[in-house]
Amino acid sequence: MSDPRAAVSTLTRALHWFVRGGELLAPGARPVAIDVDAVIVGRDAGASVVIDDPEVSALHCELRAVTEGVLLRDLGSTNGTFVGALRVREALLSQPTDVTIGTTVLRFEPSTKRRVDVGFSDRFGSLVGASPKMRRVFSVLERVAPTPLSILILGETGTGKEGVAKAVHDASPRKGKPFVTVDCGSIPDTLAESLLFGHEKGVFTGATERRKGALAEADGGTLFLDELGELPLDLQPKLLRALSEHQIKRVGGSAFETIDVRVIAATRRDLGAEMNAGRFRSDLYFRIAQVRVELPPLRDRLPDIPMLVEDICERVDRSQYAAAVLAWIEHRMSAHDWPGNVRELVNVASVAATLADSPGAIDDVLALTRDARSGQLPATSAGLAAASFADEKRGAVAAFERAYFTELASRTKGNVSEMARQSGMERHHVRAYLRKHGIERPGG
Repeated sequence: MSDPRAAVSTLTRALHWFVRGGELLAPGARPVAIDVDAVIVGRDAGASVVIDDPEVSALHCELRAVTEGVLLRDLGSTNGTFVGALRVREALLSQPTDVTIGTTVLRFEPSTKRRVDVGFSDRFGSLVGASPKMRRVFSVLERVAPTPLSILILGETGTGKEGVAKAVHDASPRKGKPFVTVDCGSIPDTLAESLLFGHEKGVFTGATERRKGALAEADGGTLFLDELGELPLDLQPKLLRALSEHQIKRVGGSAFETIDVRVIAATRRDLGAEMNAGRFRSDLYFRIAQVRVELPPLRDRLPDIPMLVEDICERVDRSQYAAAVLAWIEHRMSAHDWPGNVRELVNVASVAATLADSPGAIDDVLALTRDARSGQLPATSAGLAAASFADEKRGAVAAFERAYFTELASRTKGNVSEMARQSGMERHHVRAYLRKHGIERPGG
């Protein structure tokens, strides 16, 4: 059997030439190799491949090598990305292909396969995972953590972006210095500048004392900007200037203060589309995204679940129940797509592990799947043969979902935002489950 830590094979590709209006832009130009890290194509000077074409968006599209070929993804461009005559949002390229952006044609030609070292570590700080995608992430983090480079972490809600930021901080020379978190999505526009830069006493109503902002509080350490895509547009050039010049001025102040801050940011937004729409500045993006780390959703790393469950049970001091919790999850939730990602798994496994030593042991966990409509538990081990495996699985998962969201709606008094926060899911996912199971929100 091959070593499970061995490097996986990917296909590398090249953009061999650029054509605009039928004329070769750069005769004899070297091809651009495409690797597992995204190659961004666009008009902006910060793009990996800069195209001098007014019909091309600032950040138009990206290409990255995957096992099956090269994944082409449009970044919310104005005029679209075309493979042949078809406008595409995403396309998998494996044969010689012309990709048209604006009036420019990119010639894609396959090259030879090569092996990519995805790394050997199955953990980084508090993060765990042995899947190739996570080992690749850990390999990148191990290399960049000791550096001063800014990092942009991409991924869905609940994939562990803040955990990555904290792990990088703890693995850097800044460990022991401040780690300051700012949730850009919750900053009121009127207080955003004050929160980041600080303010002088009396500069606005309620400013009863002189205060530091997040940048000054993080001096010597790390500033984590969560949900960077929500940062108010008028604040973005001020943040860029502060990061570039390493100095800040408080609201109402006249003197500059020198700061030494490493920035790590995270977002679940498509910042390419945000930049093309004029809602996010490309110069700030490239200042922060010196290194890009993309966290895969849990549904794309399901083999990591046993390791994650073991780690979760250890954290809640229930290591002895890890095998039972895993067996329950595999039996009752094998068809679940984990829309809340690792955060949702933490919630489920923590509850299961906590209840596992109650009378009836793991049967207490099965009570979570009680069907609220009938008041009956789904079939247990004594009656599983009464229905097909697929039917039993669907019934168990549906019953769990109904019980979970019924209790969650009651506990939060139907507040969808709070339900999303507690469950680690997007609001639209929460609403979908409420509709699916006919759950009424109290007072709704």
